Amino acid sequence: MSGTLDWLGVARGRFLLLTLSCVALGLALAARGSAEAMSYSDALLVMLGALAAHVAVNALNEWGDYRSGLDLQTRRTAFSGGSGTLVTHPHLLGRTLLLGLGSLLTCALIGVLFLLRQPPLLLSLAPIGLAGLLLVLLYTPWLTRHPWLCLFAPGLGFALMVLGTRIVLGGAPDLGDLWLILPPLLLCNNLLLLGQFPDIDADRAVGRRTLPMHIGCANAVRVALAQWLLAYGVLLAVLAQPGLAGGALGLLTLPLALRAAWLLRREPLQAQRLLPALGLNAAVSVATPLLMAVGLLAL
Repeated sequence: MSGTLDWLGVARGRFLLLTLSCVALGLALAARGSAEAMSYSDALLVMLGALAAHVAVNALNEWGDYRSGLDLQTRRTAFSGGSGTLVTHPHLLGRTLLLGLGSLLTCALIGVLFLLRQPPLLLSLAPIGLAGLLLVLLYTPWLTRHPWLCLFAPGLGFALMVLGTRIVLGGAPDLGDLWLILPPLLLCNNLLLLGQFPDIDADRAVGRRTLPMHIGCANAVRVALAQWLLAYGVLLAVLAQPGLAGGALGLLTLPLALRAAWLLRREPLQAQRLLPALGLNAAVSVATPLLMAVGLLAL
């Protein structure tokens, strides 16, 4: 049993809460945009596909980071530096690759199933699925070598998750749906951006080029602030939009983001400032889409 749990450590189970939150937002958008009753079996399949995609990128990232030597150099925290599973259990390297590829195949098969059942979705759903698969496969070996692409890749992946859920369960999205996808996109960008701060030296040693490395931590904090401002600006704007105002419930996480920004205003690499900020940032990223979903369903 312990061997199985050790193996599953590469899935980074705590971070899968973000997937559940983003899918919940997609479900709420689908319920808002469709007059038909939602199929619970379809919703469950969508959830399984999204979780499989997230497990795939986590496992493949762990596999790639161990092979490159990055895992042996990172200063691991609760929110950065990998799980450390392969450092203590290197014999699980092959199983980690199988978990990553198997999860990716599971996600792809679920997507194909929906396309076969709903052929009219081909033009809207297939590009989203292909983009998601490319993000999973290219993140560790290629996107982490390009600072600005590396910044936007995580948020884009979770935004595609929200949008794909909306399309599968509720049909073609409208402008309001696209508007409400922006906050999770921006907040998930920040989740990975700030998580790169403790790993700058280790990332540089294996050839990565992340944004904090490229423009410095002080400027990277400014990028994070800009994304927080844009995300909460969108939530403020939807207050005046009929049918979308419930999404503004996500504003309840604003104090957490403000506290994180305050901690990072000076010397962001100091552990006593950075680690609490990383925790607050993670809470903002997970709670905001969930609160948006609750607001949309309740109002």
